[in-house]
Amino acid sequence: MRGLVKLLAMLPMGLGMIWLLQAASHQPVNAPQLILVAGGFEYRERYAAQLARERGLPVLVSGGVSPEYGTALFYEEGIEGPQLSRDDQAGDTLENFTTLLGQLKERQVRHLLLVTGVDHMPRALLVGQVVAGSRGIQITPAPVDCGNSCFWESPLKVAADGLRAVIWVVSGQDVKQLLLVQAEPIRPLNRELSH
Repeated sequence: MRGLVKLLAMLPMGLGMIWLLQAASHQPVNAPQLILVAGGFEYRERYAAQLARERGLPVLVSGGVSPEYGTALFYEEGIEGPQLSRDDQAGDTLENFTTLLGQLKERQVRHLLLVTGVDHMPRALLVGQVVAGSRGIQITPAPVDCGNSCFWESPLKVAADGLRAVIWVVSGQDVKQLLLVQAEPIRPLNRELSH
């Protein structure tokens, strides 16, 4: 219960942070330095490979299709070696960003192109702007048409993940993990009846 109270207390600070990030995102920056693919689907990685070839940018795939298959897709487009890197730590959209912050800092990335499906872009962009934006990294969306495989996400899901990202930025912890921590089991009272 105390954890929930702490999270609710952080809400005003998080909303203020979103406002600051939105204001900061309107400042001009340099050209994109990297293509980040929120992976998991072949069509996203194929599009990213074509974009990388056209723009001559390196690609970082987060949580994509199998490493062997994904590498072959990029190889078909002429993207290989140091131009392509993968990170398969992410299990969801928030982790697509949180697990890569160290790597983005090491590469000195200040601006990236985000490749994901048009149906996933609103949530991925919001989460990315909060998490990466908190580290001064601008994100430009590069949505991919998902055709018949589109699965449009509800505004509630977008907002919930946005809030989750704000809480991560403020606390350094994933609220999903905090809520999944199981409390100690409740033990029945041992009552002895006395006459």
